[in-house]
Amino acid sequence: MFPEFIRQLPAADVDFSGAQAWLLSSPDGQVGFWSFPEGGSVPAHRHGPQIGVVLSGCVTLTVEGETHEVKAGNMFTLEDLELHSATVAPGTYVIEVYRDADRHKPLDEPK
Repeated sequence: MFPEFIRQLPAADVDFSGAQAWLLSSPDGQVGFWSFPEGGSVPAHRHGPQIGVVLSGCVTLTVEGETHEVKAGNMFTLEDLELHSATVAPGTYVIEVYRDADRHKPLDEPK
């Protein structure tokens, strides 16, 4: 779904199942372009604030114990350090904007 110029960005080093992402980073924040061809799951975690837009598919998002579905064409927001997890339907594409400039590391960056 993402055009070639997005897929030429640095790939994200992610450790949860089914995800592939490309990163656009600056000192002021980071953007992740997410693809879940077969679906996937994101374990519970916390980080700085973010917003996300679901381009296609569906994300079942649990934030601080409350679960809701975010479908294509809708967005979500997460406040600073909110505990959240997700189950992602196959064929889902999401763009997320993080306040943290280093939310995700590129695959080729030393750990």
